[in-house]
Amino acid sequence: MAVRRPLMALLAAVLLFGPAPAAVAAPAAPDPTGASVQSPRGQSDTDLPFTVGSPQQRGRSADAPGRQPAQPAPSAKLPGKPRNDVIQDVPVELTDASIPLNLIPYHDIPAALRGLQRSDRISVEVIGQSVLGRDLHLVVATSPMSDAAWTSWQKLSDLRFSDPVAARATMAAGGYDTWRTPLFVNNNIHGNEWEGTDASLQVLQELAFSTDPEVVGMLDRHVIAFVVTSNPDGRVAATRANANGFDMNRDFITASQPEVRAVRAQLVRYSPLTMVDIHGYVSCTLIEPTTGPHGDNYEYDLYITHALRNALAMEQAVLATGETRASCADGSGGRRTDIPFRDRAQGWDDWPPIFTPMYSMYHGTIGHTIEVPLNPRGNLTEAERHERTRINTAVARASIEGNLRYATENRAALLDNQLEWFRRGAAGEPTRPIDDPLALSLARGDNAKTHPQSFPRAYVIPAGTGQRSETAAARLVQFMLDNDVVVHRAWRPFTLDGTRHEAGAYVVDMRQAKRGLVSALLDVGRDVTQDFNAMYDISAWSHGHLWGATVQRVTRNVTLDDKVLRPVTEARATGSVAPGNRSQYGLVVDSVAGIQAVNRLLDDGVTLGRTPDGTFVVSAGAAVVGPIAEAYGVEFTKITPPQARTATPVSRVRLGVAANAGEIHALRQMGFAPISVTHTAFNSGALSFADFDALFVSTTSFNPLSLDATRSAEFTRWLGDGGTVVGRGSSGKLFNDRAGLLDVTIAAGRSDANGIVAVRNDPASPITGNALPTAFVDAPQYFTRVGDGVRVDQRLAAEGFFLAGHWGGQEAAAGHAVVVSGVAKGANVTLFGTEPLFRAHPEGLYPQVANALWQ
Repeated sequence: MAVRRPLMALLAAVLLFGPAPAAVAAPAAPDPTGASVQSPRGQSDTDLPFTVGSPQQRGRSADAPGRQPAQPAPSAKLPGKPRNDVIQDVPVELTDASIPLNLIPYHDIPAALRGLQRSDRISVEVIGQSVLGRDLHLVVATSPMSDAAWTSWQKLSDLRFSDPVAARATMAAGGYDTWRTPLFVNNNIHGNEWEGTDASLQVLQELAFSTDPEVVGMLDRHVIAFVVTSNPDGRVAATRANANGFDMNRDFITASQPEVRAVRAQLVRYSPLTMVDIHGYVSCTLIEPTTGPHGDNYEYDLYITHALRNALAMEQAVLATGETRASCADGSGGRRTDIPFRDRAQGWDDWPPIFTPMYSMYHGTIGHTIEVPLNPRGNLTEAERHERTRINTAVARASIEGNLRYATENRAALLDNQLEWFRRGAAGEPTRPIDDPLALSLARGDNAKTHPQSFPRAYVIPAGTGQRSETAAARLVQFMLDNDVVVHRAWRPFTLDGTRHEAGAYVVDMRQAKRGLVSALLDVGRDVTQDFNAMYDISAWSHGHLWGATVQRVTRNVTLDDKVLRPVTEARATGSVAPGNRSQYGLVVDSVAGIQAVNRLLDDGVTLGRTPDGTFVVSAGAAVVGPIAEAYGVEFTKITPPQARTATPVSRVRLGVAANAGEIHALRQMGFAPISVTHTAFNSGALSFADFDALFVSTTSFNPLSLDATRSAEFTRWLGDGGTVVGRGSSGKLFNDRAGLLDVTIAAGRSDANGIVAVRNDPASPITGNALPTAFVDAPQYFTRVGDGVRVDQRLAAEGFFLAGHWGGQEAAAGHAVVVSGVAKGANVTLFGTEPLFRAHPEGLYPQVANALWQ
């Protein structure tokens, strides 16, 4: 462990470019609706749509099922703190991957946190649990406050986004002079990038006990929140992903993982002014801001003014460590870090809101990814490993301290900047181009270019006959509430912009502080293929287009009737059962909750059939279906005897998968119980084809040509007995070809292409007959030839099919099939060229996979 030095000893004495200019306020525009803007706070969702919506105390995060966070002992409650939990010891794990790196193992963290709790400047909360049940800890550092002072702090904190115009007036009158600005540090989201945790514990030790006037003054000015480790399971196991196999730094706009939801709840809770997320390893310390293209939904001109100066401050702090291995030669005899906005032309963008800092920017935060330089993994001597982690820890610590100093020296300007960010949203103003002279002078290539845009007036999520899926709509609305979006609901029918809406419709007023997040969630985005040649990760996402609910855009500048609309604090589909004494009901699956309901009924032994149009016939009375309707929010309808007679039996699917972690998680979310299969496991006798009804294949870990003679014959018999095969992507097509199934020819788009596409569905298809008109593709595959007996279930639109994302050469795919199916060798086979389960995000596409498995 590095020897600790005083907190500010590592920092440059004077920032290279001085403090940032204060934001110039535009004239405040009144809200034409006259409605007050209220932000729901501290709620959380879960994996399962039917369980969302339970109100929780402010700041309480999503917890692992069946486990409650540790409760504070009465004597541990500190004045002016939200909570100070009792931190329990955990079992010692000598295999913890941190130990050989000379870094703190997870089992030593509780003792370290209890040591910090001896300071009245520190509180420690358990904000959730990891997949494997390890506690996630949030440490909050600030000078002691009374309960009354903390309550006052919270009110001023919430005023920033509930009424940014009033907040700016309060600031002008001095009301925020002694208010403490929230700052945020996130660590170890990639489990095998360790050093941020150790650096933060060093910084916290200084914040907790130092008598340095500069440190004490800093704590008088800030509330500083540290997530000690976002991925304790990965930290112990030396894996980038969490125990579900997810790269959680790709999950923030989806929040499928419990660890992500726990951290998200804190970002919502604090809306910090700055946020740093410590990663590694890139040879030369990297400090964002990024290359373009920049996310359209950010107030990027406000962001870059401070992000660039904060990056330069953190760079000076890193260079002040004297660790030359942490930096690069600048070409003129000096040293520098890698600041992509300044030093790269493309390929390190902040376009998708999947990353933690990019997500935080929707909450008005100046967010930064920090990449420490030296990879300690691999075949290294012990001395070299320890030297690398020592340097990395010093770099992470310097970055955190540089950020804290910048925030202290520019506290008023940062707050004014954030309030202007929120004011623009509430006023409905368009975004603006970058006009900061320093940013314009230092930007490399096109990094200073943005895509200023206006936002719609509102979004409507209809109810009743105008809504495709009530359960998907409730799921979407609750997700927005969990993300601090303000949503209203109509208590009676109303007309908006010439369209009549039923009572129960949801309305999202885009004149709200965090309207950029609303746009990121609900809009489709745009095609950025021509903006830059290379993108760092995916280029499209949309809950509004991929989660299954009907969402309508209101573009005209209409007035929203606040006499009809009431604020929403919870959204939950209640479900219904057709009246009358019935023995059979119909169920249409149009959401994840519907899939779960079917699998639950099958688990309970209820007899189910499926009609040619995809409707399920449930042979049970109201006493059976009533609790299912309530639990899952689904609708059981009347069904006539002639309809019921067309149904074919449906049984519980015993599912084998050769798939990636995101797909396996999505299948579990739907209520299936996937078991991973390989040809090796079949050959060894560990698995038998008799144990499975269906196979989902999207990787090459199961090669039918590698089965031995006995298992190959068993596989052939399994197919002939009516087995089901669902293949996805190039590997699914390869499996199809090796097994000699459907006669189709496939073509591939660029491997780095991805996006949202418009599709045409066969209304008679049992797989896509009720599917969305949009789909998601990644490394797109499309079928250029379809043989006899193969049905085209879904094809790309002939013109203008590519709605959003990045796909060079997209024109060649127009009009081609992307989902096909048929019977081959006695088996039901479906092939997807789309990505219906991608990273557990496009929930509205899940029913297509379930339909294929239920054949």
